[in-house]
Amino acid sequence: MTGQQTARKFLVDAMLGKLATWLRLAGCDTVYNPGIHDDELLKMAVEETRILLSSDVELVRRAENQGVSSMLVRGSVDFEVAEVFRVFQVAPQIDPSKARCSKCNGQLTELRNKEREKIKDLVFEQTYDHYDIFWHCQECDNVYFQGGYWDNIQKYMERIQKIMEIREQPR
Repeated sequence: MTGQQTARKFLVDAMLGKLATWLRLAGCDTVYNPGIHDDELLKMAVEETRILLSSDVELVRRAENQGVSSMLVRGSVDFEVAEVFRVFQVAPQIDPSKARCSKCNGQLTELRNKEREKIKDLVFEQTYDHYDIFWHCQECDNVYFQGGYWDNIQKYMERIQKIMEIREQPR
């Protein structure tokens, strides 16, 4: 890891899509576009003051030479997520009111009561009738709710917390 950065704005290279998803769900502003060339990644990191996360040694070296805050990320997805969360002090907790859209990084708007009508045509009728709270991305129209997958998300974050704790123990 190089450079000092307090904001949690990330730029993730093409090989780390799952990491980008988990950072977004944890509320971190995370740009991920697998079609962006390395030169454009570096330019964007500089212009937007983003932390570059990459599994490419050469790209991280280039970032270091340009003074871009960066981190070489390697290993299993679980280890990648845990290590980035640990290093940048991202809490392994998913709070839908703070999460970002996992697909486009847009900000989510919570919809309750009558406001739910805004997304009625974007979800199945059965889903709309069953849940009271939704989160809507105004950028891409994606809709989120705490469905059956929610327990799996919480369990995964517990797993990440355990890996982080193991990594923090003295050797």
